[in-house]
Amino acid sequence: MTHPVDAVDAAAVALGERVWMPHDDELALGRTFLSHRDALEPRLLPDMPRSADPQGWITQHVLWLEDVAALAENLRNQWYSHLPTSHMTALISAYAEHARAVTPLAAHLRDAWAAESPTPRTQEQVTWWEDWHLPPAQRQQLDALTHRLIVIGSVVVAAVTGAWHGEPAQEV
Repeated sequence: MTHPVDAVDAAAVALGERVWMPHDDELALGRTFLSHRDALEPRLLPDMPRSADPQGWITQHVLWLEDVAALAENLRNQWYSHLPTSHMTALISAYAEHARAVTPLAAHLRDAWAAESPTPRTQEQVTWWEDWHLPPAQRQQLDALTHRLIVIGSVVVAAVTGAWHGEPAQEV
């Protein structure tokens, strides 16, 4: 089964075939995105205890994705007039569009949390709450979205580091 070539596929192919060699401005955009994305701290809902799991709560991931979407959209908007046809701009735009898909879920989680008892919750209560508000089908969709964002991010990293050109990896 084939799928249409999207901006991410086009950028990956262009990198692999050395058709696209990111210039300084594209590298600056990619580095800025990666450094700001990596600096974003996952957010907790008000009075949500920190998770005992190093991965954190699923809710934290959803809120982080919401923040990443805003970051990517902001960077895309800042750089688009300067790099309108750039693969890097297209990658950042694709990242923003995919991450933005969590916006309704993030709003639902915030509303549900606020509507329920404001008393401090235990780890077990938050686990139950997430089980209730994030059913398995929704978690699978979130996993698929996260996987796609990893792919997009990997292409940005490859472009910034030169990894797909057989060049020595550069620090991001």
